[in-house]
Amino acid sequence: MPVLQESVVEELLPTRYDLTLSDVTFRDLRDFVYQKTGIFFQDKKKYLLEGRLGKRVQMLNLDGFESYLHFLKYGQEREGEMQFLHDAVTINETFFFRNPPQLNALETSLIPRIVDTRKNGWAPRIRIWSAACSSGEEPYSLAILFLEKLKPAYPGLSMEIIGTDISPSALTKARRGIYSEYSVRNTPEEYLEKYFVREDDKYQLVDEVKKVVMFHHLNLFNRNEVQTMKTFDFILCCNVLIYFDLKSKIQVIGDLYNSLAHGGHLFVGYAEVLHGISSAFKVVNFPKTIAYRKE
Repeated sequence: MPVLQESVVEELLPTRYDLTLSDVTFRDLRDFVYQKTGIFFQDKKKYLLEGRLGKRVQMLNLDGFESYLHFLKYGQEREGEMQFLHDAVTINETFFFRNPPQLNALETSLIPRIVDTRKNGWAPRIRIWSAACSSGEEPYSLAILFLEKLKPAYPGLSMEIIGTDISPSALTKARRGIYSEYSVRNTPEEYLEKYFVREDDKYQLVDEVKKVVMFHHLNLFNRNEVQTMKTFDFILCCNVLIYFDLKSKIQVIGDLYNSLAHGGHLFVGYAEVLHGISSAFKVVNFPKTIAYRKE
């Protein structure tokens, strides 16, 4: 086996970088992220940006975070790099049937109420938007609920489910519909057998479920994009507000309000409330969860 000379070995080693994120560059980078996504990193969260973007600086062979920010602003590949940035600053943590009380409210109360408002037994088309859907577990859970519970109960019912996210890689995974055991850990066993095909330690969602959901790239902080989303009966925007400062929260919630049909409902995450953000909704209580209704 040949032995490399020391000088050659040094050439093959990764370049040594100063990956310390200075306070000045952190604020500039944070402001850039905020302008593009509405996601705000407080001073105490500097380590998150430093950790999530440090390896990317190395991979691009840049000499530090200042160069990376310049690349984001002016580089020839800046549009593609923004996709990576979106992935880096968000946490795509989710799993199937993550919020049973919300699903129960939809199944037992809200959707039956819409159906009952129609005469002669005619069932409507329900439109649901899963905003910030990550890798698709939430909208697919809704699709399984529709196929398993709602469609048999209301044979004329149709449902349009749209999942959107800022992360292109998360959407790619969602469209593929292949999940780990971790993602399906809260899924009832009978649903696993009926709506998934197990391949080793992976679970492939069946086409019957996949065809119920459409996925689109969308930045909730981009008002022009959000304004294309209209007349939804239900919007699920869970565990998203935690990323925004108050100003961004007010903008996003106001736009979601406009995206709802009259009488439509918004669901947010367990730890999220609209107090101090919007007074336009009426709070509706359900067992172990609440919804916000557009009056």
